[in-house]
Amino acid sequence: MIRIRLTELLAQRRLSIVELSDRTGISVHNLEVLRDQAAVAVRLRTLDALCRALKCQPHDLLEWTETTPE
Repeated sequence: MIRIRLTELLAQRRLSIVELSDRTGISVHNLEVLRDQAAVAVRLRTLDALCRALKCQPHDLLEWTETTPE
């Protein structure tokens, strides 16, 4: 399972979803979908915008955990 570490990165940088939206041009709703782990896909353009705004690398934003198949 791939998890988006948006909550952690926002907390570390003391940023709100609204501030991140302003910096990236990504809607608050779409950022909430990412934050809440409800996204089924993430565009590279979105990942790039997040990395630029948060000054991080993709591996800082994404976390993979092995899960057992159902």
